[in-house]
Amino acid sequence: MSDSHRNSSGSSNPKPASGGGGQSRTDRYLLGGMILLYALLFVVDPGNASAALGSAWSLALTIAPILVLVTAFVTLINYAVTADAIARYLGNESGATGYLVAIAGGVLSHGPVYAWYTLLADLRDRGMRDGLVAVFLYNRAIKLPLLPLFLYYFDVDYAAALLGTMVVASIVQGVVVEWVLSWWTRGPS
Repeated sequence: MSDSHRNSSGSSNPKPASGGGGQSRTDRYLLGGMILLYALLFVVDPGNASAALGSAWSLALTIAPILVLVTAFVTLINYAVTADAIARYLGNESGATGYLVAIAGGVLSHGPVYAWYTLLADLRDRGMRDGLVAVFLYNRAIKLPLLPLFLYYFDVDYAAALLGTMVVASIVQGVVVEWVLSWWTRGPS
């Protein structure tokens, strides 16, 4: 990818390095829109509005622990992990090591996937390959805490075949994502 497609942090992320100004404005519009919708709902149907707010509060309490964990990871990465380390383990020259780190990270991650988007976006902005983001997300389907139950209902051979196929498919998906994004940024010939 040419240097003209890289932002100021050196990543291949096509979004402009605007310092988040546009993103902050969008966030404010979204928050304001949600507040207006809830206010309108309270006027039209107070019972359902209260139920919706209760459901939103319950969801917030459910995901709060994973958000704290992800925030801690992002903080740790920002202060302890150098750009050189990200380039070595997750960057363009990471090779098989990058795939192994992304696979392990995906398998070991827990909680709702959207809670991990912040961490992945931060790593991507700091040089993580797009294909490795796809590998990470794909391997989240492998749940270690559920493995004993999986083995209880299915045999070891089936589990090994399925999990092995999922890991291989994640690598294929990562390669395809990188190829498609590379083709997309340089345009059709």
